Amino acid sequence: MLLKKILPILFLVISISCFAQQNFTFSPEKPKPGETITIKYESSGDIANTLFPVEAVLYQNGNLKQMTDDIQLVRKGKLYIGSFKTDTAMNFIYIGFTADGKFDNNFNNGYYIHLYENDKPRKSSNISLALFHQFMGGRVGVERNNDKALAAMEEEFKLFPESRKSNLFSYVRLLTTIQKDETASIIQREIETQLKNGLNDEVDYENITSLYNLGKLPQQAQLITTLKKEKFPDGNWLINETVQKFYNEKDISKKEAMLSLIENKVESDKKWEAYKQNIPYFKTQILNSYATKKDWEKVKVLANDIADKTQLASFYNSMAWEMQKTSDNLKVAEEMSRFATTNAKEQWENPTGKRPEYLSEKQWKKNNEMTYAMYADTYAMVLHKMGENKKGYPYAKDAAILINKGKDPDQNNTYALLAEKVLPAKKLKPELEKFVKDGKSTSEIKSILKTIYTKVKKGESGFDEYITALQEESRIKMLKELQESMLNEKSPSFALVNLEGKKVDITDLKGKVVVVDFWATWCGPCIASFPGMQKMVNKYKNDPNVAFIFVDTWE
Repeated sequence: MLLKKILPILFLVISISCFAQQNFTFSPEKPKPGETITIKYESSGDIANTLFPVEAVLYQNGNLKQMTDDIQLVRKGKLYIGSFKTDTAMNFIYIGFTADGKFDNNFNNGYYIHLYENDKPRKSSNISLALFHQFMGGRVGVERNNDKALAAMEEEFKLFPESRKSNLFSYVRLLTTIQKDETASIIQREIETQLKNGLNDEVDYENITSLYNLGKLPQQAQLITTLKKEKFPDGNWLINETVQKFYNEKDISKKEAMLSLIENKVESDKKWEAYKQNIPYFKTQILNSYATKKDWEKVKVLANDIADKTQLASFYNSMAWEMQKTSDNLKVAEEMSRFATTNAKEQWENPTGKRPEYLSEKQWKKNNEMTYAMYADTYAMVLHKMGENKKGYPYAKDAAILINKGKDPDQNNTYALLAEKVLPAKKLKPELEKFVKDGKSTSEIKSILKTIYTKVKKGESGFDEYITALQEESRIKMLKELQESMLNEKSPSFALVNLEGKKVDITDLKGKVVVVDFWATWCGPCIASFPGMQKMVNKYKNDPNVAFIFVDTWE
């Protein structure tokens, strides 16, 4: 049964990949890690025949390393040609092609290259492909596809049977996501196989514990965990447990003692080396504990011990934002926010920090720019709460106007609050009107606009018509954008069981306007949309031509 399901999927993926990458070629045909690869690309999909410059970003993946770089493309006729050198530690490459902020996602297949060794894809290359179809593809506009991910894992296990052990839990979890009706039997079969083969090392114990937890058998999982700790008293589990205890500890003195232990382990024990990069973050956890107690002097003392000023700036910005909400300790908030904003501006204008491996040069510069905008917005709000609007106005303008071009409603809101106190109404009014027309305003912006209108008109008469006219422009623009982004595709058929236990088949709703809303309890935007969706349900509850289906994605 399983074999019959997997093989067609694998064949489908291979067929689609070969067909859909005809506008993308590379040489050598089977590149090895460390070799230089030349690519040729013709724009397709959402950026086919684009008049905008085409840009490419290279993502290299390995077991313990990743790299991100911009690819310099040279246009020759319809083709874009570029080359790059691969890293010897990598096994898989994928490339994102964009123009005018739009991705060519290759019909949701993406553009990728396996790196080869001994005339076959390098070990873990297909695991990287599986991760691409599950998670990483979102970076280049590719949506998640579990079937393709499963096919990639199956191919990996065929080429390297020993890889199955180190990827067992990920594989089983993916398999049970696709074959939900067979979840119990799949898990039971894997558990029996593990027990039959024997529990020989820590990975075996981890795998079977994870399988028991996946099968919602906590007692069995706990038993295996106990046995693991007895057999491997100095195993990797001890590291994970120590770090988790540090996170959960509420007593500051105990937390500090645990951090000291972790720092010593990182310097003296090779098994702890991977956590060295986490030390600055661990230190901000201590800072956060003292900040919660509002012991600002202690926070300042400990802050001097954090060498990573970018990490400290992030912490300070978060603290300052929370403090300005209640106008609590604004003097301290100002000091923190000033430090964060100054640091962010320096990194934006003249970066001295190390570029993260998950960002290309262009992405890093953009990230630094947006970080400064966020911190400047915080600083402007703190100064606004302190009544220092003239001092804060340039920062609000940097964030909302210079960097975000009036496209961020929240930062527009901060700008409006300070600009109202600094700019003459005649200059501010058209700026606020543009926010409303563009659909990038807030209730506070409209309130400020109403105040200006009232002063000019000597009363509120006519304001409702005035604001409605502005909002109509926003509505027309929004409808146009929606129409351009609408898909003209046949809906896939599916059937679900509702809360009353009745089967709901979408094919039975043919001919109606069907609103399908996928949501989850952990999804903030989903929860935020509920009031609006409820209004729509109420509005169309008596319309036989409109139906609503709300799907809990967790289930």
